[in-house]
Amino acid sequence: MPATDDLTYPVSLTPPDISAYRKGNSGVEYIHQFDSGKPGPHVMISAVVHGNELCGAIALDHLLQNEVRPLRGKLTLAFMNVSAFLSFDPGNPTFSRFIDEDFNRLWSKDVLGGNRDSMELRRAREVHPIVDTVDMLLDIHSMQT
Repeated sequence: MPATDDLTYPVSLTPPDISAYRKGNSGVEYIHQFDSGKPGPHVMISAVVHGNELCGAIALDHLLQNEVRPLRGKLTLAFMNVSAFLSFDPGNPTFSRFIDEDFNRLWSKDVLGGNRDSMELRRAREVHPIVDTVDMLLDIHSMQT
């Protein structure tokens, strides 16, 4: 687990149970893709790049529960750093930001193609082929107040 600044603050949100989304439908766990069958952009909405950013998981849970589908093009809904999210502890919310390293800092070709290994890097390598196909990406982040 990462070292943190020992910041504690009250957490008023409850993380959604995302276990129902594990299988996905894309060949990659926790990633769901929907194709309208009509030409258009491939849009991806990603959440939990950092495990303590609950609002994105809540948003994707809402979209999946309400069966939101694209009118044209493709829509991908992706829970990214699931291991960190599943380790979330409201008593120490900053501790679950990541497991080994910041997921948001792994996307260069050198890092993805290099020899390093971490929980986040394995996941980044797994999801990269999907991320590489999107035309637009909305990556949901949040911060405490």
